Amino acid sequence: MTFSSEPQNIYDDPAFFSAYSTLPRSEGGLSRAPEWPVLLNMILQDQFPEQNNSQEGLKGKKVLDLGCGYGWFSRWARDNGATHIRAIDISQKMIDRAKQFEDSTQTTSFGISYETSDLDKVSFGGSSEEDSYDLVYSSLTFHYVQDLARLYSEIWTSLKPGGKLIFSVEHPICSAPINPGPDWKCVRGEDQEKKVWPLNSYSEEGWRLTSWLGVSGVRKYHRMVQTYVEVLLESGFTLKGLKDWVPSKKDVAGHPEWADERHRPYFLLISAEK
Repeated sequence: MTFSSEPQNIYDDPAFFSAYSTLPRSEGGLSRAPEWPVLLNMILQDQFPEQNNSQEGLKGKKVLDLGCGYGWFSRWARDNGATHIRAIDISQKMIDRAKQFEDSTQTTSFGISYETSDLDKVSFGGSSEEDSYDLVYSSLTFHYVQDLARLYSEIWTSLKPGGKLIFSVEHPICSAPINPGPDWKCVRGEDQEKKVWPLNSYSEEGWRLTSWLGVSGVRKYHRMVQTYVEVLLESGFTLKGLKDWVPSKKDVAGHPEWADERHRPYFLLISAEK
């Protein structure tokens, strides 16, 4: 199957954007994103180990937020001490919604610079102190990017020495299946049906088309965990942390609907240092 080299920008599709707005993480922000506690720990302990709380952890830091969406992380970074945040998303609807959140709280976007750009093409600077960042953060965005090596290189150049890259992606175990498609299957056990994940085509990297939030043809780029890490190291980074995220038993006790997610990792979380 041949895919266009142009970015898809599914988030500007009205039907998709409307459905996306109903997700818990869209309505409630970071506190409703189940993987956020692990990412927060990576930010505060891996990024600034001398700091032991979020109020001080980003004080005076410069942050680049890639795939900023509604701007939840950008606003969190500002509220926790970051003095400059550059927030980028391919979707104009996302950027507009982020700015609406600023207006609804009667605040200004002081400290946050929002812009619409394609991560497969954008340049982050880095040639001067003014363009250098202490932290580059991205939530569930890199699996839409085709040229990961180029993106890593841009990020590495934009970071200050000792700066960190912390990001999450849909886990490759979730993105891999081609036929059958990525959805739970039921198999008959000795005494009951059990759900299994139909893993196939894991080593066949490339674009995948899926149906998500009632919209068919959503395009994501599948790559193995190995690729995410190897290309990261080849770009000059030092790997600091890697997490195959699944909900804990405590998480499931509070959210029984997450029980099936313990059968396979749903997110891949990575932290790295320049």
